[in-house]
Amino acid sequence: MKIASIVSALISSIAPLAFADDAGKIGTGVPVQDYHYGMQLDVASVLQRTDNSQKTGVVPSVMVYRDSQGEVHKVRYLEWGGRSSDSHNG
Repeated sequence: MKIASIVSALISSIAPLAFADDAGKIGTGVPVQDYHYGMQLDVASVLQRTDNSQKTGVVPSVMVYRDSQGEVHKVRYLEWGGRSSDSHNG
C-alpha cells in the first residue's frame, strides 16, 4: 500500500513537467505562414496562440492549429494587444 502511494505521488509530481514539455513542442518544425487578407484557414482546433493580453497596440501573434485533415499549421498575423494604452498608467 505504501509503495502504491509513493509511486502515485511520484507520477503526480512528474506529470505536469511532461505536459509542459509537450506544450513547448507544439508546432516545432512547422513553417510559419504569414496571414494575408482573404486567406482561407481550415481551423479545426487551436493548439497554441501567442499571449498578447499584457501588450498594447498592434502586435504580432502566432497561432498553431490543426486543420480538418489533422495536419498542424502555424500562421503569423497582427492583432490588438489586450491591454489598453491607459491601463498601465495606474
